[in-house]
Amino acid sequence: MSSARTCRKCSVPLMPDDVAIYLKLISRIDQQFICIDCLGEKLNCGREPIEKLIAYYRQSGKCFLFR
Repeated sequence: MSSARTCRKCSVPLMPDDVAIYLKLISRIDQQFICIDCLGEKLNCGREPIEKLIAYYRQSGKCFLFR
């Protein structure tokens, strides 16, 4: 069985940032995740604000999910 994670909504392969931002914004205990595009749709904000948050967390060094 493959260990690659896929979006539970659209089935695209997930990148580490997809999983990290989902854990940060939605739930730390979920085992299935959604991609940034589907997360943007769920939060009614689109992809760009989520990408900005990822960049912020990565640059700030304040969140261990983005190290």
